Amino acid sequence: MNKLIGNILIGIAVGMTLSCNGFLDEKPEKSILVPNSVDDVRYILDNYKILNENPLLCFILADDYQTVDQSWEGLNPWVQRSYLWQDEIFAPDERSTDYNLLHRKIFYANVALKTLADLGNVDQEVQELKGEALFVRSMSLFYLAQLFLPHPQSSQVESTEIPVHFNPDVNAEPDWVGSKELMERIVMDLEEASLLLSQKAAYPNRPDRLASKGLLSRVYLYMGDFEMAYKAGKEVIGDNSSLLNYADFSAGSPYPFPLFNKETVYYGFTSSYFVTASAMTFIDPELVGLYSENDRRKELFFRDSPSGRPLFRGSYTGVSSLFTGITLSEIYLNVAEAAIRTEMEEEGLGLLTLLATNRYKDVDKWKGEAGGNLLEVVLEERRKELVFRCTRWGDMKRLAAQSELEFPITRVIRNEEYKLEEMEKFTLNLPEYELELEAN
Repeated sequence: MNKLIGNILIGIAVGMTLSCNGFLDEKPEKSILVPNSVDDVRYILDNYKILNENPLLCFILADDYQTVDQSWEGLNPWVQRSYLWQDEIFAPDERSTDYNLLHRKIFYANVALKTLADLGNVDQEVQELKGEALFVRSMSLFYLAQLFLPHPQSSQVESTEIPVHFNPDVNAEPDWVGSKELMERIVMDLEEASLLLSQKAAYPNRPDRLASKGLLSRVYLYMGDFEMAYKAGKEVIGDNSSLLNYADFSAGSPYPFPLFNKETVYYGFTSSYFVTASAMTFIDPELVGLYSENDRRKELFFRDSPSGRPLFRGSYTGVSSLFTGITLSEIYLNVAEAAIRTEMEEEGLGLLTLLATNRYKDVDKWKGEAGGNLLEVVLEERRKELVFRCTRWGDMKRLAAQSELEFPITRVIRNEEYKLEEMEKFTLNLPEYELELEAN
């Protein structure tokens, strides 16, 4: 990781367009000025091109989409292997863009936290910046946990650890942490962040108190702590209950939903690689089949390619790149599921009905068709609402740990069937190249 941090430091110096007192100015040499002011930290944490980007792997591994032989053969080798859930996704000499991205975000957050601690003052701006840095680090750690650690309820939970740095010292050894320890740290930092952050951020790329509570509801749901998922999510809904009414949007628009719409609690994106923004991949037909003609999402989320295969177009980025942030509709679903699982079925149904009123043409027809098993209803609504949000992998992993995911999940390439049916497949091996960097 020392070399990784060195590369990140150089990248900060030469790769960013922002500047503040020399720290982020472009430099012809490797020497770098240390950030030493609140303004420096503000510029670091406003680097949305890095800090608001999230990993693509969570999308590739999940079952929202499919591809065919010819298209699969045109994908990068690591994408090909991810798509087939192979044991070794990255070649021995191959960097992982996603792994590097997450550690870079953690490093930025650590730099910000160390700088703020050294400044020694505790005014409101400093406290809010600390909260932002804790949020950024927590979200990155959560992605690492979903990808490279067993689920906390898995039988493999005691046998796997990953390296994590909690300070920016390039000479410090990383902490090797397991799933339970890392999840406890994520929760602790997010709880602290929620006390430090402002109620409403000036811009949606900055986290605020609602974003921290929203992420906490996602984390608690993943952990299976439904009472806390309910509590955190309710704090978001109580202050911001205005959902988009999908009747207000036109299916004739290439991308129907505008950027920074009112459901956006926190902005995040995944870069529009050709795997997410072309006809090389298409929506799983079984998934599309879940949407009835009564469901407005069917015509707003999807369009047909020239080959007749359904493609996704319903991103809350307003363009082809995937939205991977936090939305109010996700929080509604978090709270509804948590309520149903904790014997508050009436409240859970009420929240689902509020969401359905803004998604279906005839909500009474939806009620008639939904069925009596509310847990099945909320999980299906979650599947349909959060398609292509890069939350599905985390849902698959937690449902599998709870024995609630239907196995096997299959993909076929070159007439060979590949199956996802073992919990071990939900924990990726660390990239060998990155481990070698840790050792040097």
